[in-house]
Amino acid sequence: MNNSWLTFDPAFPVWVIVLIILPVFIFFIGKEVQRTQKFLILRIVAQVFIFLSIIGLFQRLSYLEQKVTSKIILLTPGYDNLKVDSVVKKNPSYKMIHTGEANPYLNSEPLISYYNLAESGDIKIIMGEGLPGFALEMIKKKNFEFIPGNLPIGTIRISIPQPIVVNKKNLIQGVFNSKGKTTLRLISPAGVEDSVDIHGTGQTPFVFSFKPRQPGLFVYTLSSQYSSSNILAEKLPLEILAEQKLKILILQKSPSAEVRYLKNYLAEKGHSLALCYQTSKNNFKYEYANLNSIRVDRLTAELTKAFDLVFLDNTVLEELSNSEKSVLENSIRSGLGAIILFDDFPEKGKTINQLLPLKTKRLTVDTVHIRFPESKLYTLPVLPIEIIPNAFIQSITLHKGRLLSGYVYSGAGKIGFQLLKETYRISLKGNADDYAFIWSDLIERTARAKNKMFKVKLDKSLPYYPDEPLSIEVISSGSQPSLYSNKILIPLAEDVVIDDYWHGKSWADKAGWHKFFIQQDSTELNYFVSNKGEWESLRIAHQMKENELAQSLEAGSNSSVQFIRKPIQPLIFFLIFLFASAFLWLAPKI
Repeated sequence: MNNSWLTFDPAFPVWVIVLIILPVFIFFIGKEVQRTQKFLILRIVAQVFIFLSIIGLFQRLSYLEQKVTSKIILLTPGYDNLKVDSVVKKNPSYKMIHTGEANPYLNSEPLISYYNLAESGDIKIIMGEGLPGFALEMIKKKNFEFIPGNLPIGTIRISIPQPIVVNKKNLIQGVFNSKGKTTLRLISPAGVEDSVDIHGTGQTPFVFSFKPRQPGLFVYTLSSQYSSSNILAEKLPLEILAEQKLKILILQKSPSAEVRYLKNYLAEKGHSLALCYQTSKNNFKYEYANLNSIRVDRLTAELTKAFDLVFLDNTVLEELSNSEKSVLENSIRSGLGAIILFDDFPEKGKTINQLLPLKTKRLTVDTVHIRFPESKLYTLPVLPIEIIPNAFIQSITLHKGRLLSGYVYSGAGKIGFQLLKETYRISLKGNADDYAFIWSDLIERTARAKNKMFKVKLDKSLPYYPDEPLSIEVISSGSQPSLYSNKILIPLAEDVVIDDYWHGKSWADKAGWHKFFIQQDSTELNYFVSNKGEWESLRIAHQMKENELAQSLEAGSNSSVQFIRKPIQPLIFFLIFLFASAFLWLAPKI
């Protein structure tokens, strides 16, 4: 569509219409000239009208119509009366509308349904907690300013770790907007897991730690207690996964306490390990845990296919033969995970710089004082370098903005790094959870991923409610997904810009656990639907943020004139065709 007064939307390509109709028109005009009948000029004019009416029917013409719209202030629940007074004083000509859940304001009219938003007029200002996402989609031109009300009391932000794994310390973080002394508790089916006391007012961050013992779909409870009689309990759904058992190869130049404790930790977790290190110039030592002995003295394509993750120190990496380096690089690109253990600052031109292209700068400090969430303070040796962050580095451990561990993608695989040294000191002090916190995420996220044809996710986070639309996103490896919910096939549309990116909508009919299922490779996504009224403070906070992001920078425009495109009714062209044909039929008889 363009900005001209008259536009065309042809049913067929223009050249096809002209190629067929123009010769026919010329033929009929020639026939009229050859006939010795009256009204030659009028008959030619009638033929022209017939030609134009046919063109009009196939071209589907439309025109621009000027429309003067009323400027609107839309009031939603939680608006501030003083702010409304100020806005009305500044814009006295604006029309006032309030949603059904909002309190009426002086002379404000009710909005009967969200479906009326498209025809309501030019919404310039939205006040209060804003509109839900599906209602915002109904406003075609988001030329409005959002003036939020006060944030609700309660949980306004929550971050649930993904994935949550059995026998691993997990952290749930969030922000609570309190009105006074409040006690927050995380309660599992087995009892209270953790609690936090909030003493002040306003927004306060909180962290819960817990270690689940069983995999499955569970409903925890987040309880907030203001007083002995004022307790709010909200259902917190958690999907807890079984520990993934990996096959890990460790190659090091010489034995070290760091690798020894790391090997014992991994073996206790049930991972299968093969360890190779050099004891003298020509002698190597091999150790195995939860794995039958196999040859690991040389990197081959067959060997790397048998493992999910390989640890290498930078000395071993530099001493690999060219063929082994090629095998390692190709294996990583095919999905293998690799973690580099540094024992010294890597010089330029080394293999590690090609495999792990990080921009670094040297530091003089070789220790770090670090405190992990919900833990004591530790002093650990660290490689004296600083990694310059960029968009390609996925961070795992950060300390005051300094990147200590993370990974980068390399084809289908990942290459991780760990700058902390002598982390076994934490294990020696009996702090197994803190030791696991350093290594578990790095290992799990760097290891070879299971090959899946599809990935399913919901584009919004908790909470979801019955009978409200759920926007689903599916990333495909090349084929069209068949997505089901309760044995019902959900229609998906592929994105017009991004290949293999599909999206659709679904609705849950009741509260509780639900599941999306892709038929081709049994991909599943479990999600929990809350009862109406649960997580109300979290819903409102999310909604206010969504409205804030949706508002337009052009909201202050004073123009209330819009141009809308209206189609010319095909009946007009049909009537022209009918009257012109009738004249040609009557002309010889007059």
